[in-house]
Order: sequence, then structure tokens, then C-alpha cells
Amino acid sequence: MKIFKIKISIYLLFFVLLAACKESKTTLLEQIKPFKIGESNLVLDDTTSIDFMRISYVEQGENEYLLHQNEFKKVIQVFDLNTGFVNHEIQYPFEQPLGIKVVQGITAISLDSIFIFMPMSIRGSILINRQGEIINRYMPSKEENLEKSLINHVSFGAMSTMLEKGNLRFIQLPLFEVTNPANINEDFKFEVLYNLESNEIFKESSSGFPEFYQNKIWPSQDISIARTIDKYGRVVYSWRFLHSLIVEKDGIVEEKLAKSDFIDEEFTPFSMIPDKDQNMEKIIQTAKYYGVYYDKYRDLFYRTVQHSGIYNKNEIPKEMDGVRNFSVIVLDSDFNKIKEITFPGGIYNIYRAFVGKRGFYLPKNNVMNPDLVENILSIDIFDFTAND
Repeated sequence: MKIFKIKISIYLLFFVLLAACKESKTTLLEQIKPFKIGESNLVLDDTTSIDFMRISYVEQGENEYLLHQNEFKKVIQVFDLNTGFVNHEIQYPFEQPLGIKVVQGITAISLDSIFIFMPMSIRGSILINRQGEIINRYMPSKEENLEKSLINHVSFGAMSTMLEKGNLRFIQLPLFEVTNPANINEDFKFEVLYNLESNEIFKESSSGFPEFYQNKIWPSQDISIARTIDKYGRVVYSWRFLHSLIVEKDGIVEEKLAKSDFIDEEFTPFSMIPDKDQNMEKIIQTAKYYGVYYDKYRDLFYRTVQHSGIYNKNEIPKEMDGVRNFSVIVLDSDFNKIKEITFPGGIYNIYRAFVGKRGFYLPKNNVMNPDLVENILSIDIFDFTAND
């Protein structure tokens, strides 16, 4: 009888927690509703993955396009964000010796100028036009040391490659052992610049590990940096475990506080090398910062924040991550905090957010979204100045 009562209590607790989660989700959806100004529903064919990892936004006149690299067809699909349909497809060169067989990322300057990058190297990157013809192929000098020649650039999401003042700016991730605290030092630079005219590669000095990070052990997946650039030429970096943004212009580096209301505890490193479960537990449970985005249309910055999640070693990490709430900190051009808007977990994909003419675009291709369908990618569009 006692065991029966315990089981009943557990079931009741489960349903109470489930009801509370549903109520919280409903409340958050109501709170973000005033900022939602529209949506775009992209129609996907059978060859198009709904993951939409390698994308680039382009505005042309009154039209908005989202370019997506389709690995199966070896094409760049140009989606019209107004109609949701593919406007046209660009067959990019993928056969040797000039083509790129495996694509790491794309950066579209216009519909007629699209950079395509290969993994682990800048050498061999190409620029194509809307017909898929190669306009230029970039071949910086080879390093004698193979290890030094490897550039583990990301080139998508909050670590996209940007063109600024004749430089392609790449965010790279370390290839060394990040659990060795001696490796976490000021020598490694996360941003690598390639000058299109001089054909030279150099590192951005202000993109190294902040002093707070150095000589410590951090969760492996959180050893990364996000970056954006505003119309004034300021380069803005966001670190996962730093409340301030790092702002660089003309060699002058400043810190601008951009703290979330949902991060109360101090960030703490591991005291010893973690095992796989300990590493993942910290990744899921720790509230932290993710991306930083500049809205040139409103002269605002958006900093995304992942809230603390619940870890269970028997569950799939991607799913535990997917149900976490997140928020968007809205900052003015002087980095003053205007507001912070919270979004419910299990709907939007924080890793695929981008900025466009209408505001902040959040795809709903979260793996835990119960309304997810394979042939439609829904994107909600938010204007955080809508109530101002």
C-alpha cells in the first residue's frame, strides 16, 4: 500500500510539472505575440533538408531572399521570403580541379556575387555569379607546415563569414585539446582575415581568449565566439561566458556590459578534466550567451541567451537542448539595454536566427517542435520596436 501511494505521488508530480510547463509555454507565446509582425513559409522539395544550416540572407529592392546550399543537388537554392517558393537555383562548380565538392558555408553579397567556402581551408574558396560561373578563385600562399595551414572555420550561423573593407572575416575553432588549460591562452585567435586584394591571411588580435577564460577548463562545445559588424565599422564579439561584449574599432578595444536577466550565477570552469557526461551536463544546465547580431535597418544589436536546461544522461543532448527557453537582449547603438524578450523552448531554432529588413527572423525547425513538418520551413519574424 505504501509503495502504491509513492507511485501515485510520483505520477501526480509529473502531471503537475507537465501542466506548469504548458502554462509557462502559453504565457511566453502570449508575451512575444506583440512583437511578431509576420511569417515566411518556405516550401521544400524532397531533396532539401529542413535543417537549413548553410544559409545567407540577401535583400534586393523590395524583395528578400534566403539562399540555401543544397548538398544533395549541389545547388544554391534562392528562396523568395515573400512567396516561400524557390525563385531559382544556382548550380555551383563541385568537380575538380576548380569546384568545391564539400561546402562548409556560403556568404552572399548579392544574387550575383556568392562566396562558397570549403572545410578546413580558405585556399580554394570561390566567388560565383547567379549563373554559377566562377568569377574568382582565391589561392593564398601555402604554409610549409600542414598543421599551420589548417583553418577550422565555421562559416554559418552566429559564426558566419563576413565581407568587410575588402577582407573576408572567418571565425575559426581550435583544433588543439581544449581540456588542457595551458592551451587556453592569448596566443590562439578566433578570427582570421583574408584580404582579397593582397591575397594575405592575418589574425585579428582582439579575438583571443579573454583573461577570464585563460588557463581554465571549459565545456568543449562552448569554446567558441560569435561576431557581428555594424555600419560604423565596429566589430562586436560575444563570448558564451562573458557578460560584456568586446567591441573593437581601429585597434581600440572596449567592453560593453550586455548582461542577461536570466544569468544570476557566476560562470565557473571545471576543476579537473570532465568525462563525457560531466561535460554534457554543464553544457545543458548552464545558462549562457550564444549569438550577437546587428540590425542595420534599426541600428540595434540582438544578443541571444540560452537559459538553463535540465540534464538527464539517458536522454538525447540535442533534444534536451531543444526544449530550453531562450531570450533576446535588445541593445541600442550605444549598447544600452532596451529590453529582453523570452521565447519558449521547443519551437524555434536559436542556431538558425538571422536579421533582415523586417526584423529578427527565427526559423521554427527546432527538433522538438511538435508542429514540425518535412516540406515546410516556417520562419516567424519579430520587430522588437513594434511597441515603441
